Amino acid sequence: MSFIPIPVPSKLCIYMPDTIAETLKFLNSIDNFVLIKQVPIYLDFSKVKFASAAASLLLFAIVNRAQLMTGQPNLIRFKWPKKEANPEGHRWIVGTGLSKALVAHSSTKLQALTAEQRYFQSATEPFDQWLETLTMLSKHIEMTAEQFDVVSSAISEAMLNVSHHAYETADFEYHVELLEGKRWWQCSWFNVENNTFVFIICDLGCGIHKSYSSASKLFSGLNEVASVGAALSVGQSRFVNAGRGNGSEDIKRPIGTGCVDSETLLVLTGHTFYHYNSSQQVPKCSWMNEFIPGTLVEWSLATRRG
Repeated sequence: MSFIPIPVPSKLCIYMPDTIAETLKFLNSIDNFVLIKQVPIYLDFSKVKFASAAASLLLFAIVNRAQLMTGQPNLIRFKWPKKEANPEGHRWIVGTGLSKALVAHSSTKLQALTAEQRYFQSATEPFDQWLETLTMLSKHIEMTAEQFDVVSSAISEAMLNVSHHAYETADFEYHVELLEGKRWWQCSWFNVENNTFVFIICDLGCGIHKSYSSASKLFSGLNEVASVGAALSVGQSRFVNAGRGNGSEDIKRPIGTGCVDSETLLVLTGHTFYHYNSSQQVPKCSWMNEFIPGTLVEWSLATRRG
């Protein structure tokens, strides 16, 4: 089998304008070669110097989706950074457990990531995974009762959103079958240096704009940025009068609970960049030229442990 080498950027990051285009081009090439053409590829991470949390999770999701949907995990071959030659790259790719997640190409191996309480995990059952996630978080961070309540509600809502919204359009029925459910991918990063933890969840579904605009007349006629902003405003729900509708409020509630200015919420979906922090009165919602598949939600929150 002849493997096509796909150039891997030295910096994998979707936060910064100078790295997002190259990172997403790289991720899209994985989809094009493996998922669409089913051509074997070779990914050499040996010279990677940095991999941000969000970019790492999106990489995990895209690689894992290709493995599950093709049923041919051997279509992707990897080379990892060596600690002696590239300590920075080894830290981000191997030290975080990303390398282990990238070869978890079956439901059994994905379940093992959760059982071993790895930073990178994937699941399809919201309640079970919510319990597993809270158990893991409680072992690593200390929060007040209020913090724990709002964080658990936010994570629960994010997982439920995948089940209720992400894959509801007809063109994703085949995906759901091969992914063994309405799958999402998640990771938790604990930063001892600045006393914060990051929790990120992403799906590879239709995105907030398509999900909401196809289901409710409230969103008809709105452009993508406006519909995402409306969907994430207080009280909005894709299911009108369905007993839900405070989901966006649950997602935003953890921001500021730690009584610091550094807590942030980031949502990337389609061409929309949504940012909210504990010092803002109004979230920022803007258009970006690059396209994010599905929806990625990231919280960066203060902890009580130094």
